[in-house]
Amino acid sequence: MVFSSRSRQGFTLIEVLVALVVLSAIGVTLLQTSHTGTEHSRYLQHKLFASWIAEDRATALRLAIRLGQPISFDEVVVKQGGERFVARVTATKQTDLLQRIEIRVFYWNDAQSSQQANPLYQLVSYLPQTALLESNQGVSHVLP
Repeated sequence: MVFSSRSRQGFTLIEVLVALVVLSAIGVTLLQTSHTGTEHSRYLQHKLFASWIAEDRATALRLAIRLGQPISFDEVVVKQGGERFVARVTATKQTDLLQRIEIRVFYWNDAQSSQQANPLYQLVSYLPQTALLESNQGVSHVLP
């Protein structure tokens, strides 16, 4: 059996380098895709936590009205999933019968750095105007 000298040489250095470059490019692409997916998942998890916090704050306000307790629009700091969030409530008169409340939830760091930060989640709800007037006589805790 006669073998040509070319078939016994194996891969050349150029061929090996080209293969390494191709494999490296594939590896970097997979790493970037994995990182982007992880970051997106974390963002969605925080957004879910923020929606829970806003819903909980709105429920607490409705429950206070139902139980005849005073209503507080104070800023609330909540720890959820190892992260801290800030919930801010603003109230405005919608009609003679309804008060519009806006609950905005921020990352802790964003809320501390600026009053004008973009909220992670925002919820709009309505409460009876008469209950708010009775509970807020002489007290102003509506946040700007």
